[in-house]
Parts: sequence; structure tokens; C-alpha cells
Amino acid sequence: MSDIAVVTGASGGIGAAVARLIHEKSGGQLKLCLHYNGNHEAAEAVSAGIPGSFIVKADLSAPEGRKALLEAVLAQGTPYALVNNAGIDRPHEPALMVTEEAFDKIVATNLKAPLFLMRDFAKEMARAEAGVIVNVSSVLARKAVIGSAVYRASKAALEALTKQFAHELGPKGVRVAAVAPGFIETAMTAAIPEEQRAAIRKDAALGTFGSPEAVAEAVWHAIENQYLNGAVIAVDGGMTL
Repeated sequence: MSDIAVVTGASGGIGAAVARLIHEKSGGQLKLCLHYNGNHEAAEAVSAGIPGSFIVKADLSAPEGRKALLEAVLAQGTPYALVNNAGIDRPHEPALMVTEEAFDKIVATNLKAPLFLMRDFAKEMARAEAGVIVNVSSVLARKAVIGSAVYRASKAALEALTKQFAHELGPKGVRVAAVAPGFIETAMTAAIPEEQRAAIRKDAALGTFGSPEAVAEAVWHAIENQYLNGAVIAVDGGMTL
């Protein structure tokens, strides 16, 4: 049985980059579980480039989806790393137009799902007295953008959970950290109008959007650094300085 690294939302963008880098940096010692909930072909394409990896489709906002993911992993080995990358940022609603439907949808995916995945996977890690969880937050946890009220609240809460779990799980041999990307060149940000993209670039000290690989490097650092626990690593080009 293998030690397994689980990457949620691994079918493209940041998730795919994270999965590929974990495979490369671990020398294939960590078997990759690639979660997806939409594009099967994209998930298959990522898996095809990572020998020994396997894909799992699941709706992580639902208890049965989270259970299915855990059971699929346990059937293959022992979870060592969990990267909670899956998330959504829509619908975009200004503060005075926030709806309960949007709140429920965003929070279920961005906060409830990683919370209970942390709980359930950490139980398995604690039994082995080894493991690491990395949550993918966002620069918007600390920065206001019109239309992102619920999204930024979900990410700020995820960072608080990261610290709480790090505090409680550290004595059990399980570390928990987070990375907080800024605006990264993905399919999600490709739809941003050029005028808005220019304003975003101006707001970052480095003057550019980041790459998925830059986020992946930070995730790997959190996985391999055995004394990193409870930290939130900003990967935002200096947007929150």
C-alpha cells in the first residue's frame, strides 16, 4: 500500500500544477489521487502525465461525496498529504445584493468541504502519526473586491480553520498550513476584461499575474518543510503589502 497525496480540484489550473509538482518533487514516492467534479477529460489528461495516479469524481459539498473520496483513497493506501484546492468564486454579488443561495453554494464548497475533509483525513493521518494538509486560500481573504463578499469571507474563515487545526493536530504528528494565491493565470482569470487585468497588475508590486507553478511551489514547500505549521503563505506578487 502507498502513501497518497490527494489534490482536490486537480483537473486544471492550480490543481494540475500542484499534482504534477508533488509527483516530481517526491520522486514518485507519493501516489497521486486526483479529485475532480466536472471535466472528466481534463482530469484524465492530468492523470495520463502522472504515472500511478488515479482520479476520483465527487461532489465535495455533499457528505456522500467526501465519503467516496476518502474511501477511494483508503482503498489505495494511506493519506499522507491533502491539498484542499477545489473552490468556486461565483456568483459575484455586491454586498447589498448577496443572496442566501449564493452564500450556501460558495460556503458549502469553499469552507464546509475542506473543513470536513480535514477532519476525516486527519483522523487517518493521526493514526499513522504523520501527514500534512495544505488549504488553498486567496489574496481576497485580506483584500476587498466588489462582488466577492461571500468568497472572501469563506477564504478568511478557511485560514482561521487552518490555524485551529494546526494547533490541535500538531501534537498528533499532523501539520496544517495554507497558501493564499493572488491573481493567477488560469482559465478562471482569463475571462477578466483587459482593463480590469491592467488594474490588477498595477496593484501587485511585481506587476504581473502569477503562474499556477508558483502556487504549486508554495504548496510543495508547505508539504516538505517539517517545521512549517499554521502558516499562511502569500503567493500574490506583493498585492497585500
